Amino acid sequence: MLGFRYGITASLEDLPLTQPVALRGSIEEICATAKRTGYDAIELHIREPKRYDPLIIRKTAESYGLHICAVANGMEYTVNGLSLVDDDMNKRESALVRILEHADFAAALDARLIVGIMRGNVPRGRDTNEYLERFSESLSRICDYAEKKQIRVVLESILRYINNYLCGVMETMDFICAQNRKVLSLHIDTHSMAMEESNMKESILYCRNKPLGYVHYSDNNRKYPGAGALDFLDITKGLIEISYNGYITVECLPWPNPEESAQRAFDYMNSITRIAQIECASKE
Repeated sequence: MLGFRYGITASLEDLPLTQPVALRGSIEEICATAKRTGYDAIELHIREPKRYDPLIIRKTAESYGLHICAVANGMEYTVNGLSLVDDDMNKRESALVRILEHADFAAALDARLIVGIMRGNVPRGRDTNEYLERFSESLSRICDYAEKKQIRVVLESILRYINNYLCGVMETMDFICAQNRKVLSLHIDTHSMAMEESNMKESILYCRNKPLGYVHYSDNNRKYPGAGALDFLDITKGLIEISYNGYITVECLPWPNPEESAQRAFDYMNSITRIAQIECASKE
């Protein structure tokens, strides 16, 4: 039976504890904690990637037997105010230039490029289709660049209180399939799904034979999986049933502290996956 690889979110930035990024610190500190707690890979949350040397980061990760599974760029929106659908064409172009810098960074790390909250929001009272078309144009340029760099792009479906379009799994998957780009796939997040989906497992099953490329696990309260109300056994069964065998990455608050949250998440996911595999196998 197919297995999963596990990642953990981390940042080289000094983020507030209210941000759902489990580990913070130097790349050496992050890698040591990720390895100690059992993970296969790290998802890096950064801004202004030219400030960092990806070769040093990759070499450090590899020295611990770890991969960099994805590069997240949400701080370009939350801190630097860069949006791929900005009404100002110059600002929109600046956002595109910056996310292509993240693509270069991801290529050097052999990592996925996440397209998440940088897509911005539709202003109140404006036509969503206009902004969706604008975003499609930006995404097309990102995919063109990703093809040259030979990296994968994962577009995240995000709950409506963060981004107000492409919120649900099914609508985002339909949008991705319409783009018909080999480098582009869907990135789902269980915290967003808890808000947007009427049936989380059914939404996962909708992704069968479609490009599902990346998964975030966190509970409904943004703590580590198992610390809230979500049925991760059912969710994991869904992933097994559609033969997903990529990364499951923990994106959670560092509660009660970074290492403890990482360890509890890993132990819980490992246990739930074993149970899900046994129960799925019994039905074959």
